[in-house]
Amino acid sequence: MPHARHRSLVVLMLTAAVVLVTTGVAAAVSGGGYSPSQQDCPLNADSNAAGTKGQPANPVPDCHNFKLNVGDGTGKRYAEAGLDQLPQGYPSVGGLFSVGTPGSPNFPHSGCAAVNTNGTDAKPTHNQPAPTADGCGVNPSGLGVTVVLDTENTSRNQVIPQTGTPDLEALAASVQSGVIAYLGADDNLDAGEHDGVDGHNLTSHSANGPSDGGAVTAHFTPKSAATTPSPANPVPVAGASEGFCADGFCQEVTTRQQTVYQGNPHHDTSRDVANYQGKAWDPYNCSSGDANSEKACITPKYPGLDGWRNAEAHNVNAEPGAQVYEDPDAQASPIDPLYEAGVTPSPVLYPIPAVYVGTCGVVAGGGPVASAPAGTPSTNSAGQVVVSTGC
Repeated sequence: MPHARHRSLVVLMLTAAVVLVTTGVAAAVSGGGYSPSQQDCPLNADSNAAGTKGQPANPVPDCHNFKLNVGDGTGKRYAEAGLDQLPQGYPSVGGLFSVGTPGSPNFPHSGCAAVNTNGTDAKPTHNQPAPTADGCGVNPSGLGVTVVLDTENTSRNQVIPQTGTPDLEALAASVQSGVIAYLGADDNLDAGEHDGVDGHNLTSHSANGPSDGGAVTAHFTPKSAATTPSPANPVPVAGASEGFCADGFCQEVTTRQQTVYQGNPHHDTSRDVANYQGKAWDPYNCSSGDANSEKACITPKYPGLDGWRNAEAHNVNAEPGAQVYEDPDAQASPIDPLYEAGVTPSPVLYPIPAVYVGTCGVVAGGGPVASAPAGTPSTNSAGQVVVSTGC
């Protein structure tokens, strides 16, 4: 999407910062384990028409563009912190490193944090009413605190202590189910950018969060200690992942197989994200940035973004190891620097050549790949080499 081309450096720098912050502690963002639900957002929170009739609010209350969560294997959180989603439609400054104008609603100014021995997201009972904090949970049954900060609307500022009794037995059981840390961010940090589908122009089944962003995750799962290691999960008991997508360019490093995108739920199929065999690529100017970009996705064979998603495998996976690949989600706004600079008459780096090295084999090159028996290299006319180990 033309109006969003500048955001690549912002997202790349942000993701790099995320990685640096979590070093030693531990993904239509089709990478890194990014998840709208982890950001406390509905799938359509970044609608390009947010705030208009029939669309989500601009911004969505309690939705975050930057989020840190620490929880257990069941999804229960014990600590969290986040920055609130920003609205679109306000001035920005900074050119390539665009941010909202200081003092404007789309300048980062508010967020929340919470920690609780019994879980931060538990709901108060009728016998234990509790104040309502924006964005982070309040659990009066446990011991903890919830904080809300807003430098522009100071009436929102809250510090809510919770003085309940820690449930140490439940906490121990939670640790046995696993400990999972998540740190994610998306391009809404870029002056309130909204670039998701609006549900029109054959996009009603394509909502998948923002187009760009990334995440870092880490996990420790004691119950997996007896699980037999496999190429898809060589170290079951613990691991981590890091990845991002920006303008169609995606990168991920992970210690276990991770689904980065889901296509047709009725397809009993999967593919490695770096293996382009059978992948149909949407038009270069197709994206979810605005109505015109959505209409550019409509072709005789594929009816809009819904059609492109319907043509994709049910599960598109990043495999253990390191990989670079084109975003499998047609909502992405790919960018070819050579074409954009006028060096070539048409895009020549879309899709970008995929590269993968890990426990599931090797992929090198671009274009659709030929199938090959496990462990046998295969080279197609586009020069992509694939060595498969059967993940």
